[in-house]
Amino acid sequence: MLKLDALFNFLGVLIFFIVALIAQVNPPTDPRIDPPGNMIVSATWPSGKIDVDLWVRHGREPAVGYSNKSGKTWSLLRDDLGDANDGTPLNYEHAISRGLPDGEYIVNLRCYGCAGKVPVPVATEVRLATGELIWSGVVTLVSDKQEKTALRFVMRAGKVVPGSASHVFREIRGAK
Repeated sequence: MLKLDALFNFLGVLIFFIVALIAQVNPPTDPRIDPPGNMIVSATWPSGKIDVDLWVRHGREPAVGYSNKSGKTWSLLRDDLGDANDGTPLNYEHAISRGLPDGEYIVNLRCYGCAGKVPVPVATEVRLATGELIWSGVVTLVSDKQEKTALRFVMRAGKVVPGSASHVFREIRGAK
């Protein structure tokens, strides 16, 4: 009888440790990281004391840029001032959208602090969070305080309306 009691005690302790061990095992996680928004606009330019500003706008909403970093649809992630207050020589700004509401989208670039450093080539990309590229190109700013439209397009039901994309200038930095 003593041997049977010892066996049951041993099995009870063993089951306790197995249950405790299983409780400590984490389930596998999805290594995918969801993008922070539905559309991402990126602008990069040469290193140095060059301050280019990315401005984005949807419909009649106020423009989003360095002085208004967030709106109903857009958010600017960071205002890059060139090499001022920066730990890297990289110059770039990104804006993300929350949702893809129907209407016109405008992506502008402005040479805020480029005196003596022009022309400034600014590589620009507009991409959906799904990975679909809407537009990629280089916009060259040729004078200080110049604002140029990189892209204008219309979205309907989460898709770019065919034939709606253009580079026709529309000021959004000073527009109300």
